[in-house]
Amino acid sequence: MTESSEQRVEYLTAETEQGRAAIREVMDRSYQADIERIPPGWARVRLVDGVPVSFILIDPDRRIDLMAGEMRYAFIADAATRTDRRGEGHFRATLDEAFARLRDADIPLVITHGRVDLYRRFGFDVFTHHCGIFARASRIEAHLGLKHPPQARERLRTMDAPYVHPNLLVVEEATGIGASSGVESLPAARTVLQAAAAIARERGRERILFEHPAAPSYGSRYPIYSSLETPLTSLARTCGALICVQGAEPEGEPVPDADWVKVLNARLLVEQALRHVTEWYDEIPETAVCFESDAGTVAIVGASSRVEARADMDPEMTCINWPSTALAQLVLGYRSVDTLAAIHNTPLDEDSRVLLRTLFPPCWRLSRNESWTYSH
Repeated sequence: MTESSEQRVEYLTAETEQGRAAIREVMDRSYQADIERIPPGWARVRLVDGVPVSFILIDPDRRIDLMAGEMRYAFIADAATRTDRRGEGHFRATLDEAFARLRDADIPLVITHGRVDLYRRFGFDVFTHHCGIFARASRIEAHLGLKHPPQARERLRTMDAPYVHPNLLVVEEATGIGASSGVESLPAARTVLQAAAAIARERGRERILFEHPAAPSYGSRYPIYSSLETPLTSLARTCGALICVQGAEPEGEPVPDADWVKVLNARLLVEQALRHVTEWYDEIPETAVCFESDAGTVAIVGASSRVEARADMDPEMTCINWPSTALAQLVLGYRSVDTLAAIHNTPLDEDSRVLLRTLFPPCWRLSRNESWTYSH
């Protein structure tokens, strides 16, 4: 494939030894990544005049949870340009080529994890929240004491990294008391708080960060929480803990990373999101609304017991002009239709609001906030 009369551009994959060697060459001049986790056809390298300049590793078969069912998405595990060829547009060209192939494969969404200054400019936006409990060992001890059953420590997965923060114990997971664990009780929360405070005391730590409810690693199903209130948050609050909930907006954070989503095909996004929605609702409002975005046009038509996504729009439909990332945030529950309408200064009639509230209620999806770990 040729981009200009002066450059010969081609893409190879890890399906051949030549492609694997080219990917390794770029990695040797950027950073190392695990190519073995990726289907060989989706480990791709860009060559310009025979020189490997950038690579991308994509898992095209991930699933994200929806309120009704699930949706397929592609996950960009790694992407990089060799250090001596940066600033020449190879990273963008590699992404664009990958996006085109994903569209051809009828994949509506792509998700990745990385720096804000990189992915925002390529049409990505955030779609998760951060939730954490900031407590002090001394306050837990004062309210609950430190005596606890020995098995309580088995519920905790902790990170003790003084080189990160000298006075912080991070509890990455507290099993058996989560928002969806099925074992939700205040006695269990009590023993977890006592055990964490005792561990913090033994290690010379005063501050404790509970990453709770547990946030999965990036590239997961991003499970849905209907509420962030659990026995642990309730009891920790009585011990003077601060419950922090924030949107994943990394601008200005010590670690400016986030989980990012980009829409490749608006119609497919809505179509797949609505696939099982009638199983959840007895009645769908009878109205229609259309979205026009950088990822295409999609009309949502509700009719009593069914709802469908169409590629064409009726001139009488309410038309919403939003970025495709706003549509993703609506479909994935990150922001409600009312919040998005306020952000984008969009007047909406009540029928449209009711339809979109019904189909896409807001919910909680969590990701880790590394900045909390490094700055508190």
